[in-house]
Amino acid sequence: MNIPPVSPSPTQGVMDEALAIAEPLVLWMLRTGVGYAEFAQALKPVFLAQARLELERSGQRDSDSAISLLSGLHRKDVRAFRESAHQTMARVKEDGSSWGKPSAANQVLTRWLSREDWSDRIPFSGDAPSFEALARAVSKDFHPRAVLQEMQRLGVAREVDGQVQLLREAFVPDAKHKESRELLAGSVADHLAAGVHNLNGASGPKFLEQSVFADGLSAESVQELNLMANALWAHVLQEVMAKAVPLCDRDIDHPAPQRFRLGLFTFSAPEFKSENKRDHTK
Repeated sequence: MNIPPVSPSPTQGVMDEALAIAEPLVLWMLRTGVGYAEFAQALKPVFLAQARLELERSGQRDSDSAISLLSGLHRKDVRAFRESAHQTMARVKEDGSSWGKPSAANQVLTRWLSREDWSDRIPFSGDAPSFEALARAVSKDFHPRAVLQEMQRLGVAREVDGQVQLLREAFVPDAKHKESRELLAGSVADHLAAGVHNLNGASGPKFLEQSVFADGLSAESVQELNLMANALWAHVLQEVMAKAVPLCDRDIDHPAPQRFRLGLFTFSAPEFKSENKRDHTK
């Protein structure tokens, strides 16, 4: 008797891919004390809110039954979280819109980095090139001294004898700072949103969402690629800021402002070797 093979669930592929995305997120939560039960409970209003939006996009009524069917939530959870879901997602959206948005200190830092003609050590006061002139060009709402104090708190600058020194070696995010977590959350959320937009075949232009992958490398070769990537990012930063700064100044009072993010990252890890993996040299 021949038993037909069991067809995989249509959601299995997506589930495997979602689990791969979730793996580093779960590791981060475990390291910071967030367990499964707490996270699962927090996800319920997210599923509910997104289900409501999806029903709205498809022109369907967001009844408890429809939300339950689409989201997989029990109807009692739908009833319990219907009101709080809106508040939760509004708060997350409001907070998330500012994650990765540069503070005055970060804007000063970015503009400084984009100026190839400026050295890493400039006087605090006086005409440009000076820290005071740079800070006032970014915002007149914050005193240059307050901006410098914030940069010193973040460990990216210091003042010595009336000179401000840029500390390039300190640009690795510090996990102790709330700003570092928010920058990560904002960057990863936007990256994933761009990919999901492209996968869903949504109308409108596709977002840039590309990467380069190489394997079979030695640790020394990976280090060479990392150095090249950092050099490329420094060039990209200067080019984008040279274009973005005048555009931001031009659009400062635009009635329908939009935000833009361009990111670049590197990652390396030992290759996972499976018995079923083919030798790529054959």
